[in-house]
Amino acid sequence: MSDDSAAVLMRLLPPVGWNDFATKQDLETLGKFMQLGFNNSLLDLRNEMRKEFVDETGILRDSMHGEFVDLRNGMQDEFASFHKEVSTEFSAAHSEMNTEFAAVRSELHHEIDGLRKEMNTEFAAVRSEMNTEFAAVRSELHHEIDGLRKEMNAGFLDLRKEMNHQTHRMFMAMLGINTLLMSVAIAAFKLL
Repeated sequence: MSDDSAAVLMRLLPPVGWNDFATKQDLETLGKFMQLGFNNSLLDLRNEMRKEFVDETGILRDSMHGEFVDLRNGMQDEFASFHKEVSTEFSAAHSEMNTEFAAVRSELHHEIDGLRKEMNTEFAAVRSEMNTEFAAVRSELHHEIDGLRKEMNAGFLDLRKEMNHQTHRMFMAMLGINTLLMSVAIAAFKLL
């Protein structure tokens, strides 16, 4: 640097003492302090995100468990009610038939065979209808469970994508901060 340039530079400097200038040691101390603060903030953020993730997955697990228990209990109640209703109907029909047969047996013994054949046909039809209904209910339940499974898989996929996105954003923020710190350190080094 020439003497003229040095004189111009000295005139442009503010009127301060040498104590107001930062030394390399001051910059290193400031850098270490900033790094320590950044590391602590990063650790706090990581711990907070881990806690939130654990809390959210626990809530989701509890919610899904409760819904599955409710669904299972509801299905069991429906099947028990249906079974009881069918049993009651069959009991009532059986009781009625016994009473009627007793009255008819004394008067029309030879027609009992015809009625018996007719009733067997009716029971076969009822049995066939019941089998068809049970097959339809079973198919519907399988369809509902498959739909629920697909929804759960889609929800888990969305959650995984969101977590990957958040991790990427955090990494990019950390990279930006480190770049900024390096730029400040390089600028400070160039000033010295």
